[in-house]
Amino acid sequence: MPRYFFNIRDGYEVDEDEEGIDLPDLEAARAEALATVEELRDELAGADNIELEITDETGRRLLTVPFFRGRQGGRRR
Repeated sequence: MPRYFFNIRDGYEVDEDEEGIDLPDLEAARAEALATVEELRDELAGADNIELEITDETGRRLLTVPFFRGRQGGRRR
């Protein structure tokens, strides 16, 4: 099963997920990212340009999910 990492990006700074999680596919990783964004949205309300990025084991960015509406989300990289 592939391992996905969920990094929080705030502009140019990245808080990297060093553990990751094993999930069956990218769609499951996307669902996990959306749930995480919902959980953390209120906590990060003051931050600007913040998004959750999903990477694979090689560090390749696969998808980004913004924390706030009105910004493009779920973009594949």
